[in-house]
Amino acid sequence: MKNQKDDIIWSVAVLVPPYKSLAYKEPFYFPTDIWKPGLRVLVPMGRSNTLRPGVLENYAYLTVPGRLKHIHWPLEKDNSITLEFLEMIAELSRRQAVTPSRILASVLPGSMRIVPEKLIFSESGEKISLPNCSCKSQRLDELARSWVKGDLIFPPSRKNIRKIISVAKEPPWSILPNAKLQWKVMDTLWQRGEMDLTSLKKILGPSVKQSIASLQDKGLISVCDKEKSVCIESLPQKQEKIKLSADQEKALSELKPRLQAKTFDVSLLHGITGSGKTMIYIYLARVALEGGRSVIFLAPEIAIAVQLYEQAVQILGEHKVFLHHGLKSPSEKESVFESIRSSEGPLLLVGTRSALFMPVKNIGLLVIDEEHDESFKQDQGFVYQAKEIAHYVAKRDKAMLVLGSATPDIKTYFAAKEDRISLISMNNRVGKSILPEVCFVDLKVDPPKFGPLAGVSESALREVLARGEQAVIMHNRRGYSPVVMCTDCSEVAKCSECQVSLTYHKSRQRLVCHYCGQSLPFSIICSNCQGSEFVPVGDGTEKVEEFFQSNLADTKVLRLDRDSSRNPGRTQEILCDFAQNKAQVLVGTQMLSKGHTFPNATLGIVIDGDLGLGLPDYRSSERIFQLLVQLSGRAGRGDKPGKVFIQTRNPGHYCWKYVAESNYVGFFEQELARRKLFAYPPFIRLGLIRISFPSEWNQKEDFVAIVKNEAISIQRNYGVKIMGPAPAPLSKLRNRDRYHLLIKASDWHQIRKAYSALLPCTDKHRIVRMSLDLDPMNML
Repeated sequence: MKNQKDDIIWSVAVLVPPYKSLAYKEPFYFPTDIWKPGLRVLVPMGRSNTLRPGVLENYAYLTVPGRLKHIHWPLEKDNSITLEFLEMIAELSRRQAVTPSRILASVLPGSMRIVPEKLIFSESGEKISLPNCSCKSQRLDELARSWVKGDLIFPPSRKNIRKIISVAKEPPWSILPNAKLQWKVMDTLWQRGEMDLTSLKKILGPSVKQSIASLQDKGLISVCDKEKSVCIESLPQKQEKIKLSADQEKALSELKPRLQAKTFDVSLLHGITGSGKTMIYIYLARVALEGGRSVIFLAPEIAIAVQLYEQAVQILGEHKVFLHHGLKSPSEKESVFESIRSSEGPLLLVGTRSALFMPVKNIGLLVIDEEHDESFKQDQGFVYQAKEIAHYVAKRDKAMLVLGSATPDIKTYFAAKEDRISLISMNNRVGKSILPEVCFVDLKVDPPKFGPLAGVSESALREVLARGEQAVIMHNRRGYSPVVMCTDCSEVAKCSECQVSLTYHKSRQRLVCHYCGQSLPFSIICSNCQGSEFVPVGDGTEKVEEFFQSNLADTKVLRLDRDSSRNPGRTQEILCDFAQNKAQVLVGTQMLSKGHTFPNATLGIVIDGDLGLGLPDYRSSERIFQLLVQLSGRAGRGDKPGKVFIQTRNPGHYCWKYVAESNYVGFFEQELARRKLFAYPPFIRLGLIRISFPSEWNQKEDFVAIVKNEAISIQRNYGVKIMGPAPAPLSKLRNRDRYHLLIKASDWHQIRKAYSALLPCTDKHRIVRMSLDLDPMNML
C-alpha cells in the first residue's frame, strides 16, 4: 500500500555493463501513466551520469533513504516489449543463472539499444540535443510536455543505405606480405562475410579506410551502397496441390485434432529421411493460420530456413510469412521485429533459433525441424537451448510443439517412449524412392588408392559419373590440410593463442586457427628449431575438391563448407547449382547432411567415418550416428536407388550396424543401456561449469586449488556429484587457460544451487570468467 512519502521505484534492466537490474525513481517531469513494464528508457549511470539504454521491469512504492537517480527519458511512446516477453526473459534468467539485462542485451536488435543524440519537433522539423541530466527543471518540464503531446519525437531512422564491403575475388590474393592491415581486412571479410564499413572500422580501427581503398583498386573487394530489405512479407502466390502419402495422411490425422484443440501439446514426428515431414509442417501451419493463430518454424541453419520459407510462401502465399536469421543487419532485424510487433492477425515466422525472440503474438504452432541438431543450442555468450524456450512458449500460449527428425535426440525419444510426449512415426519415403544401401569400407583392408578414396569407393564413383548421376562426398574437415609439419624436426605448427594445430588454406596461402580465427602467412618460422620448411599433412575439403577436379576428367566439382559459403546467398547458390545438375560431384563438411534434396544424387561417400568418435563427449556415438544417417539420406531421394560408402578404420564399432540398417530404434536401445550404466542423460541432469583466466596469470594454480576444495565441500553439502576442476579438452583458447567442472544431479535446481555456491570463488578475481551450461552439447 502506498504511503504519502513513498516514491515509485522502478527496476530497470540496464542493457550495458554491468548488465544488472538497477533501481531508479520515476522522474518528476513526466506523468506517471506513461511508464509501463517493457518500455525502453534512458537512465543515467556513473559519476558523469552518462545516459544508457534500459528496459522497465516492475515497480514498487518505497521510501528510499538518501539520493536515488531518476529515469531520464523514454525511448518510445509505446512499449516494444510485452509482459509475456519479460516473463519469458525472467524464466530464462532463473534457469540459466544470468541476469535479465544480459539476456535482453543479447536478444534485442542492436538498433534498439542505441542512445539517440537528438530530438525533433514534428511540425517545424527543428532538431535539438537530447537534454542531459543537468538540464534545468523548467526546461525538462517543457520538453516532457511536448513529448507527451507528440510534438517532440526522436528523428526517424536514416535512410536504409549503408556502405557494404565484400570479397570480390576468390583467393589467392596478390597482396604484399608486409601489407598486414590489408591482409587483416581480407581475412576478416573472408571469415565473417560481407560487412558494413562502420563494423569493419570497429574491428580493425579507423585507419582501415586507406587499406580498403587500396584493395578496391586491386579489384579484391567491392564497396557499394546497399539498400536494406525492409519488405519481409510474402506476396500472394498460387497455391500448389500436393498429394500426400499414406504415412503423411496418417500423421496429419493424428496431429490435426490436437492442434485444433488449442491445448498445450508436444509431439515428436519421427520420420525417416525423405518421408515428407516438411509437408506435414506446412499443412499444420495452414490449419493454425486459418484458425487465427500464428506459427513459428525453426530450422537448424540459414540455408534450411530459406528453403522452408520459400516452400511456405509457395503454398501459404495468402498468409503473411516472415523470414528471420542471424545474418540480417541490425537495421533489418529491427524492421522484422517492428513489422511482427505491429502486425494484425496470424502470421508465419520462419527462421533459425533467434526467431524465438521475435514478438509473435497468439502462437498456435511451433515446429522445430531437425530437432536433434546442435545448432539449436547457443553455447557462446548467453547460453540457451531453443527447444526449451519453444517448450515454454508453447505451454504459455496453449500451443502445439512439433519436434521433427529422422534421428531424434536420445533424450527426446526417451521422453516419447516414457509417454511424456506423443510419438508419430513415418517409416516410408514419399513416392517411389527407398532408403539407400549403406556399405562400410575397411580402410585397413582396402586403403585409399584414388586420393582419399578406397578402391571400392572409387569404382562406385566412376560408375555413377558414367551414368550421368551425381555423388555427394563428405569429409568433416575444412581447409586444405588440418596439420602442417616442420620437415626438420616434425614439430606441428600451432596457434600461439590456443595451442591447437593450425589448418592450411591453400587458396589463401594462410595458416588459420579454426577456434580463435588467428591467421598467419604460410611462410612461418618453426618455433622449435627455427626451420622454415613445412609440409601439409592430411586432407581437408579444399584438398579433396582439388584432387577430384584434377583427376576426374570433364567433371564439375563443387564444394560446400564454411569457407566456400562465406558471402550471403552463396550456400543457396551452391545447393541450387548442384540440384540443377550443373555439377556432378559435391564435396563438403557436415553442412551436406542437413535436409537437402538432390533427386539425381545416387551415391554418398564418407571419407572418414571415424572422425569425432574419439572425442571426450558422452554424445560422440549419437552425434556420429545422426550425421551418417542424415548424410545417407541425401542419396537416392529421386526415382533411382542410392548407395552409400562409409570408410572406416574401426569396422567393429557397435554403431555401424545401426547406421547400415538406418535402425534408429536399435541404436537408441543400445545407447540408452550404455548411458544408464555410466549415469548420463536422460537418467541424470548434467551441468558443465566453464572457468577461464589469462594463461600468464601467476595465481592460477592457487585459484584452481581453491575451486577444487570448494567443489569437494559443495558435493558433500548439496548432494551432487562434481568431477573436476580439470583442464578442458581444449585447454587453451585465445590465450586463456580453460578448466571444466562436470556436475551430475537428480534435478536442475541442485545444479544451479551448486553453481551459485561456487560463484563467490571469483569475487576477488575479476579476470576469472565462470559460466554454467545446463545440459551441455559441446564438451570441448
